[in-house]
Amino acid sequence: MPVRPRPPKVRAYVAALPLSEVPELQKLLGRFCGLEGERANVVMMRLADTAMSRLDQLVEAGLFGSRSEAAAFLVGAGIDAQSELFTRIRKHSAEMKRIRQSLRQVAIEALRSGAPRGSSGRSARKRS
Repeated sequence: MPVRPRPPKVRAYVAALPLSEVPELQKLLGRFCGLEGERANVVMMRLADTAMSRLDQLVEAGLFGSRSEAAAFLVGAGIDAQSELFTRIRKHSAEMKRIRQSLRQVAIEALRSGAPRGSSGRSARKRS
């Protein structure tokens, strides 16, 4: 069954000001959007239609000036809401880093001592 291309969505955007121009919103939403520091990192992602619609709703409501700004807010809010998860991950990440370093040292020592001489890894066959 051939896949039909979707028709482009036509949206009428409400004139929205960038968050940086709305002082009331800056205080409420700015910490999630990177206004405390520059948003210099770019992340490319694919979104489901429903997620894109939600971003568009935030832009159409005038809360954000762009999808990018709205997505930055949602990512920041999600990270903030999951602070306990990130605390746990940080704890385990440190432990995993220590284990990786230990494993690396074991591997280096094993490689330095070398493989047994004359062993090519193949089993020897008797010839008749």
